[in-house]
Amino acid sequence: MIKSGIKYITFILLIIIYLITSCTTITTKTYQVETPLLEEHNSIKIVLISDLHSTIYGKNQNILINKVKDINPDLIILSGDIFDDVVPMTGTRLFLSGILGIAPIFFVTGNHEYMSRNILKIREELASFGVIILSDNYTKIEIKNIEIIIAGIEDPYKKKFEAPRYNQNDSMERAFRELDEIKLYKILIAHRPEMIEKYIKYSFDLILSGHTHGGQIIIPNILNGLYAPNQGFFPKYAGGIYTHGNITHVISRGLSINPILPRIFNPPELVVVIIESN
Repeated sequence: MIKSGIKYITFILLIIIYLITSCTTITTKTYQVETPLLEEHNSIKIVLISDLHSTIYGKNQNILINKVKDINPDLIILSGDIFDDVVPMTGTRLFLSGILGIAPIFFVTGNHEYMSRNILKIREELASFGVIILSDNYTKIEIKNIEIIIAGIEDPYKKKFEAPRYNQNDSMERAFRELDEIKLYKILIAHRPEMIEKYIKYSFDLILSGHTHGGQIIIPNILNGLYAPNQGFFPKYAGGIYTHGNITHVISRGLSINPILPRIFNPPELVVVIIESN
């Protein structure tokens, strides 16, 4: 009787240890996307970082930085909530310092950058590390002799915390409608995936998002996510790869670790997107 009780307690402890360790260790998820807009045998490798919330991995952020270096990306995309409204900036500063010079870095705001009520300081921090901030605009960039378009939109909290007259719909229309006439591969960075119906009105080929934290709890092969911000329970867009006609939508499950909101079967995620010619 005592032995069976010890075995049961040991089993429960092993399950708890597994859940804690597996859901605080970074995993790398790779998605391959094909397009006729790249010449044969060409490819672009993107690292997507989302929802870091200034979480620190290892001494001086070395675990996360080394993972990015090992991937050797052509582009680094920061799709919002890299900073936090409660956690100090230290983890984000360490990360930005460590990835400086690896590849061009592009950033869009998430809700927590605005919730910090410190958006001007955040923009200064990003600029000091050479990060390109996309704010309802786009830029043309050449990667390995391939010209592509990278666009980004502000988080809707811009209206709540910075610019009361901000209208995201009007701003997107002014910025992106002209892209219909440009025959290059086009990437949109947009923090919130649940607003996908807005994004697919424009001629983007790839959309990169975060925000969901993977739905917090996953049951493999059964439940892709239990709860996500702005989507509620059983979110349609918890994390992974989705298609909307000719548009591919990749949603990162994010990198934050919050003891109050534990991740179960849902480890923090570093996303790699490889765009290849077909």
